[in-house]
Amino acid sequence: MPAASHGGVEGASAAAPTTADGTDRGVSVLSLRVVPGDRAERAHSAILRCGPAGGTHPKAEAACERLAKAGGEFAALRAERDPMCPLVYRPVTVHATGTWRNHPVEHRETFSNECEMSAHTDKIFDF
Repeated sequence: MPAASHGGVEGASAAAPTTADGTDRGVSVLSLRVVPGDRAERAHSAILRCGPAGGTHPKAEAACERLAKAGGEFAALRAERDPMCPLVYRPVTVHATGTWRNHPVEHRETFSNECEMSAHTDKIFDF
């Protein structure tokens, strides 16, 4: 199963900018990277900027919505049901670094294959 290490985004700062309805809209910029197996030369990456959505991520708006729904917590991006993935071992590691609503993010997780990665990260790393 996946091993994870995640720097907290918990505990919103009182100084963070908020909208009229009180939601935090601080700076959210993440560098996302997918590394197949141990082959760094085959890695691919994207920049995800939220509020407004942008960067090089091809589905930035959807990715920002998913992360917002999860409170910026990658561990909360799990599929609602168990994925139907093949039992093929082709490990893939994801990395996310940056800030989510002004809070530092450092996340790294390894999955058995790309199907598992997609299911357990709500497709945030599908680019």
